[in-house]
Amino acid sequence: MREIDIASLVSKLIDDYEKVNGRMQFEVEKMDDSFIYRNVDQKLLDILNLNRNDIIGKTSIDFPINQNNTEKLTAIFNKALNGQNVFFFLTPNTNENICLVVTVRPAKKEGNTDKLIGSCVLIDIKHIVGTCLPIYYF
Repeated sequence: MREIDIASLVSKLIDDYEKVNGRMQFEVEKMDDSFIYRNVDQKLLDILNLNRNDIIGKTSIDFPINQNNTEKLTAIFNKALNGQNVFFFLTPNTNENICLVVTVRPAKKEGNTDKLIGSCVLIDIKHIVGTCLPIYYF
C-alpha cells in the first residue's frame, strides 16, 4: 500500500471546495528573516474581521495573532518555502467561532520559490468540538 501525502490530499480537497464556494487565499514572501503578507482575498479578510491595512505589508510578528504562535507560523512558512506542502488548523483570535483548514504551498518562478500561497476552508467551530485536531489558536 502506498503512503498518502496528507497535505497534498487536503490541498486537493480545498481546490475542489474553492470551485464551488469561492477561494480564500493569501500570499506571503520571505524578506530577510520575516514573512510579509502581500495579498489576501477579501472573503478571507471578512471572515477574519480584518481589513487590508491590518495585514498587507505586515509580518507574522505584526499580524494580529496570539504572539505565542508566531514561531509556529514562521516554522510552517519555512517548511513550505523549502518545497513542502503544509497544512494546519487554526482558530484566529479575531474570530474564535471558526476554525480554518489552511494549506500553504510554494509558488515557483523559474525554478525558485518566490512566494507562498495559502488556501483556507472555513469550518464552524461547533462541528469540531470534541475532536482531537491539532488546532492552533492564533
